[in-house]
Amino acid sequence: MPKFQCLTCGETLDAEAMMKHLSATRHKTIADAYSEEEISCEECQNTNVHQLRIIRLGGEDMSLLCNSCFQKEYTDSEKPSTSYTLSNGSFLKYWNMYINVRDCACNNCGNESRLNVNEKKKVLCDKCLQLLPKEQAEKFISESSGRFLYVFLGIRETMSSNTSRKKGGRKIGRRGTENARAKSRQPRERKPLTVHQQIAKTAYENKKQNSTIESDSSISLRSFKGVKADISGKSYGSHKKSVPTRKGKQESAGHSSTTSRSKPPKKDMPNGSTSNSPPNINKRSATKKVIGRYQGNPDNSRKPNVKKQSGNSRNAENGSTKVVPSRDLKKGSRAKDTIPKRATIPDSKESVARKNKELNNKSDKIGTKKTGKNENFVNEIIIEHRKKKENSSKELESKVEVIEEGEVLKEYTGYSTQLNYPDLDSYFNKLSYALFLEQKVDDGTDFIEDFKIIWHSGAGANFFVVTMPSPSVSNSELSKLISPELLKLGRLPFTKRQPLILVSNDETKIWYAYVKEAELKKNMIQVLLELYPWNKDKLPTNRPSDDFKILPCSAQTNRIFFAMTRIKNQKFIDLILGQKPVKQLFFRNSLRFTSDIFNESQKSAIQHVLNNGVTILQGPPGTGKTSTIEEIILQLIKNFHSFPILCVAASNIAIDNIAEKFVNNRPDIKILRIVSDSKESQYNAEHPLGKICLHNIVREQLPPDIKENLIKLRTGRSRDVSKNQYNKLLTCQNDISDRHVLQAQILFTTNIAAGGRQLKALKELPVVIMDESTQSSEAATLVPLSLPGIRTFVFVGDQKQLSSFSNIPQLKMSLFERVLSNGCYTKPHMLDTQYRMHPKISEFPILEFYDGKLKDGVNAEQKKWPGINYPLFFYQCNEGPESKVFSNRSGMRGFTYTNSFESKEILKIVYKLVLDKGVKNEQIGIITPYSAQRDHLSELFVKDPVINPKKIAMEQEIDEADSLEGGFGGSKGPKKNAINIINGLFVSTIDSFQGHEKNFIIFSCVRNNKENKIGFVSDKRRMNVALTRAKNGLIIVGNKCVLAAGDPLWNKYIHFLDQKKFIFNSLDVY
Repeated sequence: MPKFQCLTCGETLDAEAMMKHLSATRHKTIADAYSEEEISCEECQNTNVHQLRIIRLGGEDMSLLCNSCFQKEYTDSEKPSTSYTLSNGSFLKYWNMYINVRDCACNNCGNESRLNVNEKKKVLCDKCLQLLPKEQAEKFISESSGRFLYVFLGIRETMSSNTSRKKGGRKIGRRGTENARAKSRQPRERKPLTVHQQIAKTAYENKKQNSTIESDSSISLRSFKGVKADISGKSYGSHKKSVPTRKGKQESAGHSSTTSRSKPPKKDMPNGSTSNSPPNINKRSATKKVIGRYQGNPDNSRKPNVKKQSGNSRNAENGSTKVVPSRDLKKGSRAKDTIPKRATIPDSKESVARKNKELNNKSDKIGTKKTGKNENFVNEIIIEHRKKKENSSKELESKVEVIEEGEVLKEYTGYSTQLNYPDLDSYFNKLSYALFLEQKVDDGTDFIEDFKIIWHSGAGANFFVVTMPSPSVSNSELSKLISPELLKLGRLPFTKRQPLILVSNDETKIWYAYVKEAELKKNMIQVLLELYPWNKDKLPTNRPSDDFKILPCSAQTNRIFFAMTRIKNQKFIDLILGQKPVKQLFFRNSLRFTSDIFNESQKSAIQHVLNNGVTILQGPPGTGKTSTIEEIILQLIKNFHSFPILCVAASNIAIDNIAEKFVNNRPDIKILRIVSDSKESQYNAEHPLGKICLHNIVREQLPPDIKENLIKLRTGRSRDVSKNQYNKLLTCQNDISDRHVLQAQILFTTNIAAGGRQLKALKELPVVIMDESTQSSEAATLVPLSLPGIRTFVFVGDQKQLSSFSNIPQLKMSLFERVLSNGCYTKPHMLDTQYRMHPKISEFPILEFYDGKLKDGVNAEQKKWPGINYPLFFYQCNEGPESKVFSNRSGMRGFTYTNSFESKEILKIVYKLVLDKGVKNEQIGIITPYSAQRDHLSELFVKDPVINPKKIAMEQEIDEADSLEGGFGGSKGPKKNAINIINGLFVSTIDSFQGHEKNFIIFSCVRNNKENKIGFVSDKRRMNVALTRAKNGLIIVGNKCVLAAGDPLWNKYIHFLDQKKFIFNSLDVY
């Protein structure tokens, strides 16, 4: 967003705020805050902004003139109709457009005259154009054509008029400020930019560069011309040129009096398929046509007074089309002057009821008061959607699948993970489909069906317009996408670059698109969508709107799709495709480590990071990953002066562990912790990391009046905040945020949060370190991987532990795992010494999970706890059977398990630890595979007078995983990993406890049944996590017979415990 500096008072504001400032203060002179150019008349250098105007002469030129020069330059008959002034509130909004035209020059040689432009906005002079092949040169538009600016600026071409420039042609010689000022007085001396303004300028330029999606087209809503998709071949209005001068003389093409929708053609579609829709869609579409647009009364009792022309009905049958500019989209299905008013939806209650009865077999009234065409259009869309919902509700109910917690949906078990890809388009296309499937099962995500499509009239176009009712309209599907408060403040449910997925009703065809532009007109939202370049299928431009539905994407998916458009680094492209081996250099630098605690495997890993662009570092449990990452960062800063360094992870807890080391040990290093908006309240000023959290710093530095508006918004008083105050708040927050981000040496955030607005202020991020790489889905990994200017990327993880859960295999495997599996990274570094577990606890995991390559860095004496004779203790608990607990989430009916008998026995164990062994609540963690058992145990502890004598309310530590996680147990948006805390005692699922450790761990296995089924308790990686959380003591509670019979690995472990004599039938010996 451009900013301007008032040269009278020094205030620096954006365009809208500056225009209000000038109108209120009557200050007269301003300058572009970034280029420092004083704004003045290009003829006489008059700097009084109140007398200046920007004019556009059709598609020929733009000029900046004062009123006096404007009067001299043009006669009344020559004056251009497009004029932007301060008085009409548009002057500064078009400043950048004017600068682009004024400074336009040949991209090759810099020549300003005789220019030509193509759709990609490439500008060449006549001389350079001659060097291109003829087929390329023909695509350029010359200045002399009168259409130059329409293509160069991407604006809609208007009808030709008599207005023309007095002197003819685009004026040249205006580039920069020196030539334009030479013939008159010198401008006053401008104030130099302050340090903050220079930072703001840098951030603005970086954000502009980092927020773009490359496109071959400069089309906009203003320039869009398209064909309505309501019926195959039916035109959406018409050009003004084709509208007859007298109403009622002609009926527009495609508006026949028939009440049924014509069947879609059976010929092959452009994408190669025979149809994008299931067979029953046409029947439903025909029914909707009765109410969709008034085409004359079906019983012929009342007919519009329109004379038909024989050619029109023929054109309708043959699928002829007429084109309409997008500015007329809001007017309904007909051009303004082609259909008489009597052909609109009838006003009376009886007519409305009759038409609704034809559709719904019941009275469904639109309303009683008279409405305009735009309101009728909204009502039609909503009514059509009601019918669609009714027809599909029973079908949806019958398809509800009952699933067990932790199990993948049956319908997705057939998909497999691909290890290598031939090219990026194939990779992105398959990943997009996986994201679509995951988004579809996400709780709270529904398809949008209330919309109309306008296909572009050009052949092979990859963009289209969707029109739908505003969220402010009653029953609008968009109302759940945005709150009324944000809508009031000018926000739209769709943002620029947001992905939307167009899907055929039978879901056999899918098109991935992003929002190129969105605007609100009265009670309609128009969205211009462009396909991503990796789409395989062309748009089905001969299909009606009713053949499709649209799936909106979450903020997480939004950032992943955007990241896919920004993968440019060839090193990372090769890594993703898996076709070439990753080059590794093994060289020992002469380093002075900051501590002498590092073992040889840690030192080797640090050396490798300093010498290679990509490093994969495996860190088994307790091997000092956090300390190694800290040393890597310190060495990079000390020896290579590489900053900012970005440190990311899938979960907040992993990032916090690293950040705390720097807060406590390195106060001289400038660090920032960036959290998602939903986590800001949790990371308040009292949080251990509160003082380095960006949102706390920003809030603290807000001016008092702006801070008051922020408080109003967060305390439910948004009605007291105007749109202007809200925009000023956002601008101020962004300015402060940019200053701190640009000055930070280390940045800590999660994978998905790395794709937020804050980091876009950076020109480059030379080093990115990703902890917990195996817990991040490959899709989420693309976000930090796509950031600009990365030279070193470090993956830290452990493929032997849990990855992110997903119903979709493509999203379940991490990039870390895939790169190791496809063999393109042959020698991963492994930290080989564990310092967490008592050797008795670590013995089995070392042998079974790490093939004996991991060794103990501590002995039994160092990990011995007073009074504890058995650091590893299996308590045989075979009396209480498991119980199922059913629940409905994510549109699915699922079940999980509890075991109340185990819960009571675990309470006894906790008593023994706390009362007999001197263990504090804070030193105990209780883990279980099942969420219902976690909650059951938590409820038991909250009420217990020994564990919770003061009856303190249970706390929850919630970490929102970045990856899109579906399945039972999911919630709206990302899956929430909750750890329940009762008076310091931790109760958690195994999955949520990964990355944590406690002195004592109690593992509740839950499963106890005659069939010997243990579900996802058998998962090898889940078992590894469960067995490696304890430092001094691990107590397993379960039925050894069921576990041993339910899985070969558990059979092996039970046999190991039995040999070591670690299985007991009583707690008395503990």
